[in-house]
Amino acid sequence: FKQINLRMVKQIVEKWKVDESKPVIVEKYDKVAVKNGIDDLFRKIFSSKHEITETFRTRDTRLLICFVAVVFSGVGCLYDFLHPFPESKYVLGVCSFSYFSIVGLLYIWEWFVEKGTFFEGVKSGSTIRLSSYIPRFSGQYTFTGESLVEGEKREIKFTKCISTWLDDKGTVLPDKVEAESEAIFKELLKPKKQ
Repeated sequence: FKQINLRMVKQIVEKWKVDESKPVIVEKYDKVAVKNGIDDLFRKIFSSKHEITETFRTRDTRLLICFVAVVFSGVGCLYDFLHPFPESKYVLGVCSFSYFSIVGLLYIWEWFVEKGTFFEGVKSGSTIRLSSYIPRFSGQYTFTGESLVEGEKREIKFTKCISTWLDDKGTVLPDKVEAESEAIFKELLKPKKQ
């Protein structure tokens, strides 16, 4: 039975495996898909070509905040199941208030700390953080890169039309994204001049 399940899992994994040789094709009128396609290509280039080790601190923190909210929700549901309503109203009130407060904290975390971050990494003690944003009803892709190299904070920010990195069919052009990533890498992680 285990062999059958293992074989099925392998077949599913092979079926859904992403072919790295295929170009990234997105619906060019869906700006979220375009942003995610460009972000994924930047992430892939920075982690593989520039050999930056990706870290997941902000995502892990977001997951922790979500976990705490779900724990409060689960405790409230379980307590209400074990002790029906009139008896459980105070616990339900505390759990409900805590849940919604933590979800509010999650929104604050996403808006003010994450700010559209799609890549965080470390290379030789230097940290790098990349984020992007496409405003509503706009085709302008705003890229922000921040780094901390030898105690010096650096930032690069630019805005370009998404058509810079797409062709007419919606294929993300990896050579243009790679050329852009080279300039970003040199700007953010170049060593200090003595």
